[in-house]
Amino acid sequence: MVDVVITRDKYPAVFGGIGFHNNEAALYKVIDTEHFNQVLCKNYREMAPGFMRTFAGYDDWTKKAMDDFAEYYEKMQKWTDTPMYFAAAFAKLHFSDEEIDEYCETVAKNLKYLIEEKKVKHLRYYCFSNEMSQRKWGYLLNDLPLFKKYHERLYRAFQNNGINVGLLATDASEYENWKTMDWAIENMSRITEHYCLHVYERKHDIYDLDFYDFFYKKCSEQVYKAIADYKKFIIGEFGINRLTNTNGPGVVEDVCRYFECEECAFSGLMLAEMIFAAINAGVFAMAYWSYTDYPDPYMCSYAEKDEYAKKWGECEKFISGTTGVKYNRWGLLKWTDEGDYSAKDVYWCVAPIVKYFKSNSRVLNIKIEDSLLRSCGVISRNGNVTIGIVNRHKDSVKIKLDSNLFNKDIRVIEYDTNNVPRNKFGDIQMCSCQLEPNNPTYELKPSSMTIFTTDYLTKEKSVYADGIRFEGNRLKWNAVDEPEHCYYRVFADENSDFQPTIDNQIASTVAEEIPIKTKELFYKVLSVDNSGNI
Repeated sequence: MVDVVITRDKYPAVFGGIGFHNNEAALYKVIDTEHFNQVLCKNYREMAPGFMRTFAGYDDWTKKAMDDFAEYYEKMQKWTDTPMYFAAAFAKLHFSDEEIDEYCETVAKNLKYLIEEKKVKHLRYYCFSNEMSQRKWGYLLNDLPLFKKYHERLYRAFQNNGINVGLLATDASEYENWKTMDWAIENMSRITEHYCLHVYERKHDIYDLDFYDFFYKKCSEQVYKAIADYKKFIIGEFGINRLTNTNGPGVVEDVCRYFECEECAFSGLMLAEMIFAAINAGVFAMAYWSYTDYPDPYMCSYAEKDEYAKKWGECEKFISGTTGVKYNRWGLLKWTDEGDYSAKDVYWCVAPIVKYFKSNSRVLNIKIEDSLLRSCGVISRNGNVTIGIVNRHKDSVKIKLDSNLFNKDIRVIEYDTNNVPRNKFGDIQMCSCQLEPNNPTYELKPSSMTIFTTDYLTKEKSVYADGIRFEGNRLKWNAVDEPEHCYYRVFADENSDFQPTIDNQIASTVAEEIPIKTKELFYKVLSVDNSGNI
């Protein structure tokens, strides 16, 4: 029996939340309606991420593109109350101070339009450059004073336009470039709200048992530097084992190599370790790259010659200057030409962590004598507790949760790499059981991630949507009037008195309608609430 001792500091660290880089924000208008309603929006609302980053905030953003983004935001980040961070990706190269001033003033006016006229109220942070890039990746790593100049002019433009959006520095990627944060602390503190860096772990593989301690130390070093400057430290992008290959003339593959093979499920444990190590080290917020894959393929620099590229003509200019076609396979959700939008195995590890490690929670102290049990815990403002434990043992481990902080029965959500709780609708796994709050015991499965949480509301009875009807080839129903409603699950059977189960579920969606192929069945629609109750 291993004791898991959970306590709360008198002055605990604050955690701002986990989320994603949301590529689809710039592709909203070309996303198929059912893909958005049944996958992208539905899964996002179910997780309710605490942090979001995307490429946005350009000087040449058209009004239509901004309006499209505002419509996307209304259904996503506004609905989930998620703070947003804009990065300007591969920004233009300017050759005079006048051009820089004009650029920064236009950016400020565009953001003002979004915030004041389109009511995009969750825009919290901005950075001039993605990963210190300007025209090409990392260009500004060799010209930090130029990066500073842009941020000084942006700071002034934001002030002049009354925009309350904080600037992040430096957004550099890879451990060797984290030293740019030292330069920013020394030279840009006055205009910088918080510090932000990226990391893609390449040297440690998913079986490396030394990785957790290594990453905890790396994060701690940056957190202490930020705290000394009275600021927070944010990880703007993170991922594991990036593999970028040129596959024939004009084709580039940018993928997580584990997502391309049977090791996808096990890679979730390393991502969980990254998250837990970062939170324990004091990282304020973090965004995984990326929520969904890019479409297939997503970019071609010869847009005027390539019919496929024209399809994305009104969308984001993701990587300016790259020739040919690029395939990006970093998402927890697939996106292919064949219409495969399913969740990857790793999704069922990351999604419940995102859901239950909520923003604005306080970090708990957890003491475990077993070094192969990696843990993290938070307590929300209303006193609900969430504990996550990664079991790196190849055998099961029995634990006892030793704490007086649990305020009600504890729900258990499991991610077992040997039996991934997958389903074709991307629904987060239900709790496997409930434990009494007084020092309960539990047996952790081998090579697993387990969440113990009191962060839920109970539901007295299932809520069914009424008004189910057919209109053409669409099944429609009336919206439910439930304050905790999150999305719908739709069920169909040949018998009218059937009980809804995973076996007769046909869809999950945020909409009040879905397309159907037959009217010869009986249908039921159930409301799923924010706690996962049906």
